[in-house]
Amino acid sequence: MSQASPKRSAAAAPKRRTSRRLRFIAAVRFADGRTQCFSVDNARDHDEARRMVFDEVEDVAAVVISDYR
Repeated sequence: MSQASPKRSAAAAPKRRTSRRLRFIAAVRFADGRTQCFSVDNARDHDEARRMVFDEVEDVAAVVISDYR
């Protein structure tokens, strides 16, 4: 005997896509020549991440911001 196959529900709710939260990594060179990387998790874009680094870290000579993957 063959068994009846289960029927798929036509009312299945589509899955929502959640927007991925942006993360950035900041490579910082200090005035004395040291370097350090920081994770910036709460910025909306590269410009805001850069501003946040300058606001939080002292004696910064240069900053490079990149997407965190």
